[in-house]
Amino acid sequence: MGSNQTRRTSLVTGGTGGIGRAVAVRLAAGGDRVLITGRDQRRAAAVLDELRRVNPDAEHRFLSADLALLEETAGLAESVAEATDRLDAIVCCAGLFSTVTDYTTEGLERTLVLNYLSRYLLARRLLPLLQASPSGRLVLVANAGRYPDTIDLDDLQHRRGRPGLAVAGRTQFANDLLAVELAERAGPAGVQVTCVYPGIVRTEVFANARGPGPVVRAVAVMLNRLIGSSPESAAYTPAFLASAPETGDLGGRFYGPRLREIRIPDRVRRPDRRAALWAASEELVRDYLPVDPVTGDVARLLADRSPE
Repeated sequence: MGSNQTRRTSLVTGGTGGIGRAVAVRLAAGGDRVLITGRDQRRAAAVLDELRRVNPDAEHRFLSADLALLEETAGLAESVAEATDRLDAIVCCAGLFSTVTDYTTEGLERTLVLNYLSRYLLARRLLPLLQASPSGRLVLVANAGRYPDTIDLDDLQHRRGRPGLAVAGRTQFANDLLAVELAERAGPAGVQVTCVYPGIVRTEVFANARGPGPVVRAVAVMLNRLIGSSPESAAYTPAFLASAPETGDLGGRFYGPRLREIRIPDRVRRPDRRAALWAASEELVRDYLPVDPVTGDVARLLADRSPE
């Protein structure tokens, strides 16, 4: 592990393209050392070149990982811990839009893991590094209160569920619950957690979508290009929340484009749903969580809460 640094260090998942790339460049331009994740070495090399152009004095790094796999997500957490003694921000941008289920080699539903469960695991594993920062930030780029509660805690892998928007939608609502629950567990003096809806953005999200037919996909891609904002514009809010010194008063909230605050729906605030999803998530990732050396139990990095 490297020595303590005076320079800020930020981790951006999905940093090789789209909003993630734009966030990484913004943070680097502001002086951060940036660690980016992804799977494509060629795209990563291009982003690293850009980061070095805007901030040549920082040792930016690409950490390869498939965040649809818990084992690789845990490996990423280890690589981050080896790369830095502290994290000032984690901005979670990696994600997938899918209307059909697909199961990984670990037996888990891909969209759930990539869009939500990997974020939960990274938060649990990397929280000590965020706490080592004077003002650690965790920014979840998702949909910030726009989806209904379609989570079936008895069928998180959606094996009995139908194809459709609920496949992706349930993972977006899970991000909402995670943001509020993490913010409450961390407390006002702890890591600042926010959830961001970036709006419609000109990215490859629909081109890479799973499930929609060719006609629907083509129409979605065309509309996205016509009315979507640029990734650079969409990156403003998550990058600001990750780095601006005044964000100490903004944690535990939802935001949209141009830092517009979004009211958190009552369905997201429900303590029973938040605590129940936390418990179910912990069980799914238990094998990848740190263990207390004395008790042998999963280390309690945040206050326990029981469903009410």
